[in-house]
Amino acid sequence: MEKRILYLIAVLLSATFAGCEKNSPDDAQEWAQEEKDRVERAVIVYAVNRSSLVYDFDDDASEMLVAMSRIDPDRNQLLVYKTDSATESGLYRVVRDKSGNCRFEMVCSYQRDVTSTHPDRIGEVLADALSLFPNAAYDLIFWGHGTSWRPYFSDHAVVDSPALYGYGGEYSQTGGTQTDWTDLDELAGAVPDGRFETVWFDCCYMTGIEVIYQFRDKCSTFVGYPSEVWDKGLPYDEVLPYLFSDDHDMTEAARAFYRFYADRSQPVTVAVVDMAGIEDVADAASGIIASGPLRPQTSDLLNYSRTKSSPFYDFHQFFRMTAELNGASELADVLGVAMGRTVLYNAASENDFNGRPWDSSSSSGVSTHFYVGSDSRDESYYRTLDWFKRVY
Repeated sequence: MEKRILYLIAVLLSATFAGCEKNSPDDAQEWAQEEKDRVERAVIVYAVNRSSLVYDFDDDASEMLVAMSRIDPDRNQLLVYKTDSATESGLYRVVRDKSGNCRFEMVCSYQRDVTSTHPDRIGEVLADALSLFPNAAYDLIFWGHGTSWRPYFSDHAVVDSPALYGYGGEYSQTGGTQTDWTDLDELAGAVPDGRFETVWFDCCYMTGIEVIYQFRDKCSTFVGYPSEVWDKGLPYDEVLPYLFSDDHDMTEAARAFYRFYADRSQPVTVAVVDMAGIEDVADAASGIIASGPLRPQTSDLLNYSRTKSSPFYDFHQFFRMTAELNGASELADVLGVAMGRTVLYNAASENDFNGRPWDSSSSSGVSTHFYVGSDSRDESYYRTLDWFKRVY
């Protein structure tokens, strides 16, 4: 399978990018294999934190340590990839001392010869992290900027641009507005198939049907936000315990995330998607697109984006209205059943991120692009995505 081949290539290329340089015993205690074998669950946080969100990550990192102080370290491990300076990135685990205080301890260090947004670096770090605990189930959290499927067309040489595309937004060595991004196909290609129970995007806009479908083979459960998320992101001290619980209930984890913002009267969206149902959703959507050329007015659609220049419309609403306009209401019913089985949890605040009331009852928790078939660079890229090939 092409994606698995790409992943294996990324692992083989790790030597080219200096790879995982282990700590010496002088820097950290010896890590016994018996200790690794006891771990039942590991959560990887892959953070592109050398960005405009650097101080927000510092807050989240503190929350992670608080959470892990309450979690059994013999059975559970939190692994965090982060950048500490312009010249040093590392994969860290959380260790707890006899007093119950937690800190980050480096497991692997990586040269800053490529960006954290480079798919080879992402694949390399995930391969290193997945090799640590042979008996563990794994979850993956992507931390950073996000704008759904929209591409950056990056060659991963940092360029000067304030635009936000794809995943990441890492600063160059000199900082400023120079950023680098990972396009959706590259990001999904860097993640191995079938190794994660949950992939959670703690980023803006990543619960688009295009992103979900591109990740359909990567995890059992997908969690994220169709809209923006405030700069605080996940309250890790409140949510991580759900990921490490015996129930491993992602619906309750997402509900805790929603309550955190709702209790503060701040706008919020979140959805939990069961990947087992995603092909049924794609079947229904494909039938609706084939039913006729009519499409709803954009003014009638719920827009998850704060601006109108890069709109992300509600997926279920768009396809339901398309079916009804083309006289195929029965297909809308089929889609509704499929969505009911696939979206396990969905919540949206009463006000949008401009502070204005919106029809939150129309929110399915999943966004979509309004494809018009233009020759623009964005839509040309859209035609390369798995969702377009499957549905259009």
